[in-house]
Amino acid sequence: MNNIEKELLEIEKALEILPPGELKAYTNNGSYRWYYINGQARQYLSKANRTLAEKLAMKKYYLLKKNYLLETKGNLESQLLSQNTAQKKFEKFLQDESYQELLRKNISNVVADWENQDYKTNPHYTEQCNVPCPSGHKVRSKSEAFIDMVLNNYGIMFRYESELVIGKQTYYPDFTLINPNTNEIVYWEHFGKMDDADYARAAFNKMKTYYEYGLVPGKNVIFTFETRHNPFTYSEAEAALVLMKL
Repeated sequence: MNNIEKELLEIEKALEILPPGELKAYTNNGSYRWYYINGQARQYLSKANRTLAEKLAMKKYYLLKKNYLLETKGNLESQLLSQNTAQKKFEKFLQDESYQELLRKNISNVVADWENQDYKTNPHYTEQCNVPCPSGHKVRSKSEAFIDMVLNNYGIMFRYESELVIGKQTYYPDFTLINPNTNEIVYWEHFGKMDDADYARAAFNKMKTYYEYGLVPGKNVIFTFETRHNPFTYSEAEAALVLMKL
């Protein structure tokens, strides 16, 4: 079972305990009004009904995310890039201030749970993870330590070398993080020996595969590079994060 299928199962479990009906939110002169729609019935939700409004907002969040994940899964299986309609609807919902008000507390809990969940890590050459970071993690290089430090300093939740299944191939991106603005997954790959012809060729092949499966630089993946004569720095790691507007 890949990461998308696991997340879809988790969403189904979450939806089972959420109330029927749906939430409609409206903005009026800087204030928000929420309505509970259940069949033909339409009920205004006052502050006294905020708990119900929050649950219905989470239901909308999970349903839109489910459609987005199914769309992504379809793209991966067909090896084609669609118009990403479900993704756009999901991102538009996350940016809607009338729903953000209700989602803020619960989404932060979801993200925190994600960081603390167990996940499959790279089983290869684990003895090379011997560079300590201030965050408490151990990584494979000084350059990765800079990335760890930047993510930690900016309060970005992340996983180190978490399994990513693409088609029939398994990868372990250096860092898998959560975009705090959209709560979407972003991958960060650092290529550290680009002056080695074989290494560079393999790096470009990996980037090509990522792109073919919908991982686009500047959108949901970060690529950084270095050579022996141009070592990677903390400032470059910070600049890469800032460019992503995280």
